[in-house]
Amino acid sequence: MPIISHLEFYVRAAIAIVCVFLVCVTLHEFGHFYVAKKSGVAVPIFSIGFGPKLVKWNRGETEYSIRLLPLGGFVQMAGEAPQETWFPVGQEVAYELDDELRIVRLGDPKDLKRGYVGTVRRVDLTDAMEMAIDTAEGIRTFPVKPYARVMLNARSSIPIVEKHEQMLGKPLWKRAAVILAGPVMNFLLAGVLFAIVNMHTGIPTTTIGEVEPHTPAYAAGLQVGDKIVQINNRAIRSWDDLRSSIQADLISGGAKPKPLRLLVSRDGQTRPVTVTPEIEKNGEALIGIESTMSYNPLRTVPAGFSEMVRDTGLTVQAYGQLVWHHQFSSLSGPVGIADVISQQARLGFWNVVMIAGVLSLNLGMFNLIPIPALDGGACCS
Repeated sequence: MPIISHLEFYVRAAIAIVCVFLVCVTLHEFGHFYVAKKSGVAVPIFSIGFGPKLVKWNRGETEYSIRLLPLGGFVQMAGEAPQETWFPVGQEVAYELDDELRIVRLGDPKDLKRGYVGTVRRVDLTDAMEMAIDTAEGIRTFPVKPYARVMLNARSSIPIVEKHEQMLGKPLWKRAAVILAGPVMNFLLAGVLFAIVNMHTGIPTTTIGEVEPHTPAYAAGLQVGDKIVQINNRAIRSWDDLRSSIQADLISGGAKPKPLRLLVSRDGQTRPVTVTPEIEKNGEALIGIESTMSYNPLRTVPAGFSEMVRDTGLTVQAYGQLVWHHQFSSLSGPVGIADVISQQARLGFWNVVMIAGVLSLNLGMFNLIPIPALDGGACCS
């Protein structure tokens, strides 16, 4: 039985890891894909997964595929790097011509066995769309037909497109929009996942659901159903507002909490209540109440996106601390992330959904870092 139990856990963990990476990374790439298409950038490849292709189909100029390793996905946009880099000067190349002597297919001689073979002498696939090739008849310049195919291997190819369909041919604001679309999709996903978790677990409200006996709240006469409207003349709109107001004196350096002036709504009327928090052994100030939980989507969905905004700020602070204190060793790579997902899988489905939201948010933040190897550097190409 222990062996079966361990096997079930590993299967659950593996499924959780695949699903989290697949959803977070694929939606990130879909953000780039969608905005690139809307901006008029050609997108030769959109893939779900990595490695060998299991299934592929073409629609328009894009090849869609599902691949063997389902740990994310990728999108290839025309002109992210100059198309000329595919054909260095001096490289041997095979090519096919149409009736107008325009190049319609290019590739390695072993992948294009029926093509002419020559050596690249000059190439311009951005403005002039032409190549000078050293052939048996000498150096000849051939125009390259728009959407001529470049053979990646004997069975797969991508198109060569004109400048107006390349990333490099778009104005800076469009390039920036394409690059930012990936992180934005991650932020939206994080908000949606947090909202879904909230709809399952509920969110605490400012209405009292329980008053613990022999506590300051009990002594002050607070009752179940009371709604806390203000604390010390500060409007209370959420449970977090309430908690922070109770802790305010301690945070500001007060050794002993002062009495709190509460404005409470009860039976349609408001009344003042004074309560003095007590200090727990952990140093936290408490008054002895629990909140009622709300499952109303009108509350839980906005709260999910509020959590996303709050956690984004906390993530920025954490990155700042990493840089300031040079704590880069504390960063986790894919293996560390997979381990965290496995631990959450042990705790249950909703923990996996929550960690997927956290990972999506961090993926979005990380890709905003202006380093050329990351998405954040590409808008400056």
